[in-house]
Amino acid sequence: MAKKQKFLTAKMLQSLSLGALCAIGAFAMGIETAGDLHPFAKSEAALQELLHVGSDLRGDVNGNGTIDSEDAYLLYEFSEGLETPAADELRRGDTDGDLHLTASDLGYVLHALSTR
Repeated sequence: MAKKQKFLTAKMLQSLSLGALCAIGAFAMGIETAGDLHPFAKSEAALQELLHVGSDLRGDVNGNGTIDSEDAYLLYEFSEGLETPAADELRRGDTDGDLHLTASDLGYVLHALSTR
């Protein structure tokens, strides 16, 4: 006669317990953040405030008054060493103040473009 197998083994119970704890944790996080109905309104205003440095728009490499795909393209070329920026392009494109045009500056511009 064949040996009868248990329906729930210790390993299965352990997995189910861990899954239940994860579900409870996710539910608790959802309850905690449920009242925050407009999380991006504040961050977008903060981003717009951060974008302006003096009279220049931070990240506006070409100086046309707006951050656009041309700025992202120029930053890509400068950060990869394909082109050398002029002094004013360096000043406008250096979003993090490290005096270099890097992938970090490009990421800043791409983020600004994605939040439009």
